Amino acid sequence: MKKLLLTLICFTTLFTAKGQNQNSMAFDGIDDYISVSGASSYVIGAPGMSITCWVYPTNTAPAYPNFDGFAGFRNDVDADFYMVQVGPTAVEGRFRNDQGTAFTITSNILTANTWQHLALTYSDGWIRMYKNGVLRDSVVATGGISNPAVDFKIGTVTFTNADFLMTGKMDETSFWSRRLTDIELKCIPNNGIDTSISGLELYYKFNQGTAGGNNTSIASLIDSKAHQDGTFNGLALTGNTSNFVAGATTATITTGYLCPGGSYTYNGNVLTVAGSYVDTLQNSQGCDSLVQLNLVQLLVDTAVTQNGFTLTANHVSPTYKWLDCNNGYAVIPGAVSQSFTPTVPGSYAVVISQSGCSDTSNCHVMATVGLNSINAIQGLVVYPTYTNDLVKLEFNQTRNNVNIIVMDISGKVVYSTSEDHISNTKISLNEMADGMYFIRVTADNESGVYRIVKK
Repeated sequence: MKKLLLTLICFTTLFTAKGQNQNSMAFDGIDDYISVSGASSYVIGAPGMSITCWVYPTNTAPAYPNFDGFAGFRNDVDADFYMVQVGPTAVEGRFRNDQGTAFTITSNILTANTWQHLALTYSDGWIRMYKNGVLRDSVVATGGISNPAVDFKIGTVTFTNADFLMTGKMDETSFWSRRLTDIELKCIPNNGIDTSISGLELYYKFNQGTAGGNNTSIASLIDSKAHQDGTFNGLALTGNTSNFVAGATTATITTGYLCPGGSYTYNGNVLTVAGSYVDTLQNSQGCDSLVQLNLVQLLVDTAVTQNGFTLTANHVSPTYKWLDCNNGYAVIPGAVSQSFTPTVPGSYAVVISQSGCSDTSNCHVMATVGLNSINAIQGLVVYPTYTNDLVKLEFNQTRNNVNIIVMDISGKVVYSTSEDHISNTKISLNEMADGMYFIRVTADNESGVYRIVKK
């Protein structure tokens, strides 16, 4: 699970867009585990120690010897510090000092088939167990570790000659040579781990390879602290088990859409490139918390298909508005469906809106429309149908707000006028070429279309 931590300078957040792998490791419960040789040496003489990890347990009925080891080291003699699932909800955490004395916590805190953050700490005379940053159990403990040769393991805990091999997933596993404080353990599940923090010895993010892909070329598990990489044991490194898979997500994830040719403002930053952006903010607990924006480039298909007398937008969208290109791109009332059948020859476009983005198609000429789609205004007579010059328009009463547009067969406007308070008027076609014309008349919010032939 890779996190991009961002520096805050003078209250300005610096953003970086980056495609991110947020992987974990899936263990098959048969022979899969990761080992780090002699890792107990990191805590010799240390004032304390801690283990943290994200776990996704899938064994709903563990019973000896089918326990599920999460992480830690164990030799059952003089160096134990580990966490293992010993029941459907039970986690055992144990510290055994160099005198052979063991101190054990068993806490019913696990939830199967769910990502959860666990931590085990020792110092100040106590071992403590945490889930999702909250202290859940503690017991008195004393002593230290002096054996430098015990391996740290992930995905198993060794008991004598047996391994408690895990079935499930692990992510973001760390090992420390000091006790993490309660405040730190509230913050780590929200924001991961800064590798510069004191006492961090090993830190495995599992952000390698391709989730579920062929990762057989990967030689070892990278330690982000650069102390010791982990050695793979039994891992096939291909497929959906025994391999890198999708990991735990600690960031609060939101999705935004980048409109064609536009920008997206996020926390005061103007973004122009699609990608994954991660910001570090302070939450109510005083911890830095990750907020991730997945910015998606929204591509709107503005193509329009004509079928007979109907225009159809290719893009499936929740919102459409059809426009009259010959009337100043005016919105056509009621034309809000994916398909539009004009009642008047002309030129039309559609505005397609989705997820806050809008784009407009090209104008499409409808040279003819269906005969039954030509409407008439009640009380208006337009004549003659065939003429070599004048066309007369006569209303049965005085009308206001009269707009007249003449279009040729291609939908091109060849004449337009506006008049007010008239009962009749004339249009001259004398200078127009012979052919069919359509006269669109709007009067007092009524409209009609009339077909005229100049010969």
